[in-house]
Amino acid sequence: MSQQPGLHLGINCPGLGAYRHAWRRDGIDPLGTANPEFYVRVARTAERGLFDAVFTADVPALQPQWAEQPQRNTLDPLLALTVAARETERVGLVATVSTSWLQPFELARSIATLDRISRGRAGWNIVTSYDPLVGLHHGGGPLPDKQDRYRRADEFTGVVESLWRTWAPDAIVADKVGGRYTRPGGVRTFEHRGEFFAITGGGVVPPSEQALPVVFQAGGSADGLNLAARYADATFVSAATVDAARDYRRRLDAASREHRAPGRDPVLALPGLTVTLGSTDEEAERRHDELSDSDNDATVLAMIAQRLGVDPRDIDPDAPLPVDRARFELQRSQTSEGFLRSLVSMAESGRTARDLVRSGGVGHLGVVGGPKKVADLIEQWYSTGLVDGFNLMFDVIDEAFDPFVDEVVPILQERGLFRRRYEGATLRAHLGLPVPTW
Repeated sequence: MSQQPGLHLGINCPGLGAYRHAWRRDGIDPLGTANPEFYVRVARTAERGLFDAVFTADVPALQPQWAEQPQRNTLDPLLALTVAARETERVGLVATVSTSWLQPFELARSIATLDRISRGRAGWNIVTSYDPLVGLHHGGGPLPDKQDRYRRADEFTGVVESLWRTWAPDAIVADKVGGRYTRPGGVRTFEHRGEFFAITGGGVVPPSEQALPVVFQAGGSADGLNLAARYADATFVSAATVDAARDYRRRLDAASREHRAPGRDPVLALPGLTVTLGSTDEEAERRHDELSDSDNDATVLAMIAQRLGVDPRDIDPDAPLPVDRARFELQRSQTSEGFLRSLVSMAESGRTARDLVRSGGVGHLGVVGGPKKVADLIEQWYSTGLVDGFNLMFDVIDEAFDPFVDEVVPILQERGLFRRRYEGATLRAHLGLPVPTW
């Protein structure tokens, strides 16, 4: 296999786009995320752009804004991506599924099924759920505290890995004459007795072409990084400044030294990047202004306040965020610590609350510009060695994703940063990950 450029790109589907009123745009189907065609369309564009993967976020709970806007994601992510798998050939398909509510066997079987259907292109993004509504929807009452959620996640993920490793890659011999389906020793069962689960048996889905699905993790707390170090191949990162990315890489490397198995490849770090793209910088600014109405900005400001645990009325739009009044210890259990750290880093950089609202405000890096400006920022960050690529979010996916593929990807290819063709057919191949041995 020839050496490929190392930059990795994925697309995140937080509903119809990062812009909360995308459904009101001319030509946009308000029911888009409730129709499988949306995911097929996104996956085909991602494959045309040679992206590593399509990533679906998921908050499986009815949100209280149903009167003003559609749910950001409605279809089961695994089923939606399975439809997309049947309409594509190369692009990876990564579903977010929480460890806090399901049983390991059903999750392991569902992800492995997607991996078989896609011929080795599936991934699982591990989350533990911090939205209280999710707990209420799943019959569990209030959410367990963060440490309990991560203890369960650690045990859950270990069991899933054991289930996936039930079948050796060469287990099936299918000897019709001799009447032997698997070779001796090719299938191994296991017994697990832990704090949360008691399981005897094994996985029922034979391995795909990539042997095991790719494991992602999203979470910037110490517990989250330890989980990533033990199990993940890649992480989704909240880092709106280079300082935040440097701090994340330092903490991830420290966790990996303590918890990662010897000889295993380093964990890839993929920050979120929110993109507002125009054919020129000026056009992108006009687009951003067009999408930034007062109602949307107020919603973003309220989200920032909620994540910091402060009253929105205490935030001066033209001053830095009041991080001195943030209730960090309480908020760490109620929101993403990665988002918190990224917001603090943005505030410490001197950016005002208005600047944060303009960038999207949730703790991700944002860029507003023409193709060259967007490519410059990607190259600048990638050249630091702190990140391995980006998980891209577009203001309105159906309006902006195709132009990115047509106008930004060629610049990255010309600079030798991004592939000109897929060298392999699996998600592991795209990410440069070895096929695990049994």
